[in-house]
Amino acid sequence: MKGINSVNRAERRRLNKESRKKNVVPPFMREELLSNAVQELQQGNLEQADKLFKKLITSNPDDPNALHFGGITKYQLGSYNKALDLLNRATQIAPNYAEVHNSQGIVLLEQRKYENACQSFERAIHLKSDYSNAYTNLGSSLKGLGKLSEACIAYNTAIMLEPSNREATYKLASTLLANNDPNAALEAANNCLEIDSYCQNANAYKAIAFSQLQRHSEWNLLYNFDEMIHKSYIQVPKGYDSLQSFNAQLEKDVRNHTTLTWEPLERVTSGGAVTKDILLNPSKSILAFEKSLRSAIDSYRDSLAYNSEHIFYSRLPKKYRLTLIASILKADGKHPPHIHEDSWLSGVYYVRIPSAVNEMSDEREGWLEFGRPDYAVPDEFEPDVTVVKPEEGAALFFPSYFFHGTIPFTGSEERIGIAFDVYPLE
Repeated sequence: MKGINSVNRAERRRLNKESRKKNVVPPFMREELLSNAVQELQQGNLEQADKLFKKLITSNPDDPNALHFGGITKYQLGSYNKALDLLNRATQIAPNYAEVHNSQGIVLLEQRKYENACQSFERAIHLKSDYSNAYTNLGSSLKGLGKLSEACIAYNTAIMLEPSNREATYKLASTLLANNDPNAALEAANNCLEIDSYCQNANAYKAIAFSQLQRHSEWNLLYNFDEMIHKSYIQVPKGYDSLQSFNAQLEKDVRNHTTLTWEPLERVTSGGAVTKDILLNPSKSILAFEKSLRSAIDSYRDSLAYNSEHIFYSRLPKKYRLTLIASILKADGKHPPHIHEDSWLSGVYYVRIPSAVNEMSDEREGWLEFGRPDYAVPDEFEPDVTVVKPEEGAALFFPSYFFHGTIPFTGSEERIGIAFDVYPLE
């Protein structure tokens, strides 16, 4: 037995050496490498996962699992066409692999190819009739096509199959609001909050339902614009002569950031460029900004009165994780209405403001609008909204469930801002 094991180990070493030269994976290592790659994907180490899946696919181009998870990785990296290439190959090799059809549909949905996405989700459901997640995604595709009643049926089916399906439940609330059924939407939002009491989507749609039902006192508890939108002036970090010199350096570092991408599909941006979290690859000015911003956040948090009955005032985290996403908007560019899921507090710091913001104040060009939801509202309903004028060197703080978006501006100048999110750690 000892001799056989020695030969096996020697043979393994030889095969490993040859595989490294050829950049291939010997058969006995594929399962382990696939497991490692999936683990990297689940932990968010996308670049490393991508390298491992590429190696697996090179070694065995017909491995549906490697193609599937490799496609998911490409999707999460924002390479949607490459993701579809891998997922399409996986569906050809393993046509009965329901999860691959679902993943294929998710990419098509992100590309707003709603008809094609519906076909993928319907195929996944045909193969796996109790596939709650596929029904949820089918609902989103149907909503994208304007088929609101059919979307509600899909969401309700997803919830019937999986009562704890949070995503299907808050998306049902959103679709019911768009379909002018605020009472049912309020019930769906409350059901979602039973699943996750901190679901920011559910809180956002609950507030809109109150507004649509003209239950203004209850709406005001969640959406008190005067009390819950706060402006803070950031202290100029040490080492900078003035706010102008600091913002100039910050602007330079944002423009040169390696992750700055024009109109990335996974971001709610039109006519602009967006980074990933700039704290993952920070410059000196970005680190200085983080320090000043944290100081302002801490002061604001300490000024708030704790209220155990309120979704916002009941959290007030002592420790938190911070993310910073920079954006550059050109004329007519905008951030459509959206919320920030999972975080407690959100906001934006203004690095550069175009002159149209001040010169065209009557038109509110470039201002930030709060309260308008992320769907086409029924004709019978006009949401309660407010607008806030941006100011260089100032940050706006607001609850993450507040719908907010930018009003487009004219001219040749650009607007540069850094959006931030505060995630409680306790």
